[in-house]
Amino acid sequence: MLSIGGQLACGDDGELGSVLLLARKKEAAPVILVSLVTMVITAIRNYGFDFDRTWNYMDGAVGAIWTVVIFVVALSLYLYSRRMAERGILA
Repeated sequence: MLSIGGQLACGDDGELGSVLLLARKKEAAPVILVSLVTMVITAIRNYGFDFDRTWNYMDGAVGAIWTVVIFVVALSLYLYSRRMAERGILA
């Protein structure tokens, strides 16, 4: 429930930020940041409040590793889009 605002702003998986990045729009960085923040809130809600049930539901270590991979990709997209905006490549 906490990630609904981010999903409305960024699509289910942050597609809007990626599309803006492909279109070379400077708005990509803040949109990707909103998506990243909502991912963190969702992960805290999922893993933080009922860890044992979530661990079993998410297939244990495989689910946790996959979550970390998604965070790394999202963080990389944010840093890349911010750097490209600073260089003036994104208009």
